[in-house]
Amino acid sequence: MTSTALAADLQTSVADNRRAVGAFLADARAVPPTRWAHPRAPGKWSPGQVTEHVALAYELSRGLLHGSFPGKAAPRILRPFIRAFFLTPVLKRGRFGPGNKSPEPFRPTGSPASPEALTARLEAAAGAFETDLAAAARSGQDSIDHPFFGQVPLAEYARLQAIHTQHHRGQLSPAAP
Repeated sequence: MTSTALAADLQTSVADNRRAVGAFLADARAVPPTRWAHPRAPGKWSPGQVTEHVALAYELSRGLLHGSFPGKAAPRILRPFIRAFFLTPVLKRGRFGPGNKSPEPFRPTGSPASPEALTARLEAAAGAFETDLAAAARSGQDSIDHPFFGQVPLAEYARLQAIHTQHHRGQLSPAAP
């Protein structure tokens, strides 16, 4: 793929991500305050925890762009397999499968902050992620070294973030699975 095509692919992924974040924020802000901290079902996260999780994903993704991750990474030898059996199908289908568990650094706290605080945190984290993606691309970086998936092109990573955000948007309603 040419550098022009790579740049266009990244721009498309970033725009998709921006739309996913906007839709998520609109739905999160529409959650009644009385439901914010209440899990939608036993053993599930509350809308506040879901929002915190998505904010954490963007915050940690910014760290990945800069080569840091606070948790334990998968052994390098396993990363191509994890990529093939988890990441590639998600990118191909455009959605996550059921039953996936978040690694520890991505898990929210037991008592989420207010809707205003968490939606502002998510908005700032997603905007900063987008800014850092653009800076990485301008500097010639074309991929990140993901702690579970190995080398991931920036456009694929932005697309993964959009898919992840869309996935969790569906969990803001009380009847969500």
